[in-house]
Amino acid sequence: MEFVINEWFLDWHRPDASAEDQQRARVFVTWLLQSDHKIVLLRQSPFTKKLNDYRRQFPYHPMCQQYLKIFFSQIFGDPDKCRILETAPTLSEEMETKLAVGNFGSDRYLFQSATDAAQKIIVTTDQRLIRHISLTDGFNLLSTDDFFRDYLGK
Repeated sequence: MEFVINEWFLDWHRPDASAEDQQRARVFVTWLLQSDHKIVLLRQSPFTKKLNDYRRQFPYHPMCQQYLKIFFSQIFGDPDKCRILETAPTLSEEMETKLAVGNFGSDRYLFQSATDAAQKIIVTTDQRLIRHISLTDGFNLLSTDDFFRDYLGK
């Protein structure tokens, strides 16, 4: 299965993230490395910008020093674990309208990333986005809690 994650994963690596969120980030990395699943990322996106920013801003913090380094080298750099899109796919007119009406323009990259994935799964902490988009154009938005319960068994 291919799926898209947004910045929750990176935010859980920040020094001020809760111990629970930091643990969930470690569990996610371990699970992804051991599973047959793959994430899809758009190269020029808020996710990749934040990934690079956090690696520079928090190199002293163990979550960034160790786990973002593992993510970057063993997941982001591995085509079996991460499919990187160099250019953003075009979204349908309906999806563009949905994003504009809901003022979700900053989330466009999630839908662009998921467009080419067979199941179009987006994992997010944004409950407002989940309620607003629900199954438009076949996109399946899952909360992190649902994803962890259904896929990681946590």
